[in-house]
Amino acid sequence: MLNLKKVEETLLFLTVFFLPTQLGKHFWPDFSFVYSLPIDYLSPTLYFWDILVILLCIIFIIKKEHINRKAIILFYFFIFIESLSLLISQNIGVGLVRLEQYLISGLFGVYIASCDLSRVKNILFWGLGLSIIMESSLAILQFIKGETLGLWILGERTFSISTPGIAKFDFKGIQFLRPYGTFPHPNVLAGFMVIAPLIVVTLRETKDIYSSLAFKMTIFFAGVAIILSVSRVAILTGYLEAAFLLNRKWKMILVGVVLILLPFIFIRFSSIFTFDSLTILRREELAENSWKMFTSSPIMGIGLNNFIPSSAQGLISGPSRFLQPVHNIFLLTLSETGLVGLLGLLITFGYPVWKLIKLRITNNEQRTLLIIWGVIIFLGIFDHYFLTLPQGYRLLFLIWGLSFSLVLKTNI
Repeated sequence: MLNLKKVEETLLFLTVFFLPTQLGKHFWPDFSFVYSLPIDYLSPTLYFWDILVILLCIIFIIKKEHINRKAIILFYFFIFIESLSLLISQNIGVGLVRLEQYLISGLFGVYIASCDLSRVKNILFWGLGLSIIMESSLAILQFIKGETLGLWILGERTFSISTPGIAKFDFKGIQFLRPYGTFPHPNVLAGFMVIAPLIVVTLRETKDIYSSLAFKMTIFFAGVAIILSVSRVAILTGYLEAAFLLNRKWKMILVGVVLILLPFIFIRFSSIFTFDSLTILRREELAENSWKMFTSSPIMGIGLNNFIPSSAQGLISGPSRFLQPVHNIFLLTLSETGLVGLLGLLITFGYPVWKLIKLRITNNEQRTLLIIWGVIIFLGIFDHYFLTLPQGYRLLFLIWGLSFSLVLKTNI
């Protein structure tokens, strides 16, 4: 007889472990092209991760487990609000692409919200911890080799330091490849490495020697990956996290590491005022475009996932056509789904945060999850991947579900 509990636990481990991967089959209907260019953001895609989530939900339904009613109601509310903008959208197809991905990631979040945290805590810890170590190791090897390793089975794309448009870092005339891992960009890799270890902090069992060792390895590897990614916002955020969470001994070690890396860090941060100012200029122009879109349709926006097709009508500074969403999740929401969409976003993800704040007890789980939400807001001011890329909204709904699960655990 099939042991459904073991199957469910295995699927949950695999779902968390493969969360940062992007192995999938892309489809290219006409609406996913802009000026004859195929755009990943607009392409319907069936990911391996999606299949894992669907199987996990099927097992959950067969077992007739209890569903967190507040989580499922909020999720339905979020999908409904996001769908409204399609009524006035010029490109309904791309909106449905985003909606389908939100649907799958959201179901995963509802599953986590409905779980007994004490039952799945260890599975989530090891799945996510090993995933961080895998991605960090891949990033380190990509940096050393100056190209990808050919792990297409994880969704790693093929490129090298000589690939046009690839992300690089210039240090005293020497160029280094900024590692991608299995992510679409080094900034997304860095964002994952900033947030995922905090989730591991929430889940770890301090009395288990193996968990303690895995935890230390996770933090170390994630720190190396953040540094190699040279993502300015992630480096700053990671430093503030460490300064806030580490004890005095590790804070002194952190200071020593920063002093050693100071020339490297100084060049990276000062470059935005010299040779790397294009990144600031592009973000400013995208922000201006998003505000124009919002003012043209302030209530409903221009349509979910329609930012790129709409902004393509103008040119963003650079040597090639820059087809990206605005690098701010709040401006992106306002431009694509209007005030209605922003209200839906704030209610959906703000509710579990509000419930966490209301907890009558103060513990490490509660504090760390609130820190994570603060990090998401901070990173979301500078980038868009929480709402536009698979790994981003998968991570977002995982944290959303964990927040609900913690609230359920404390019977609030």
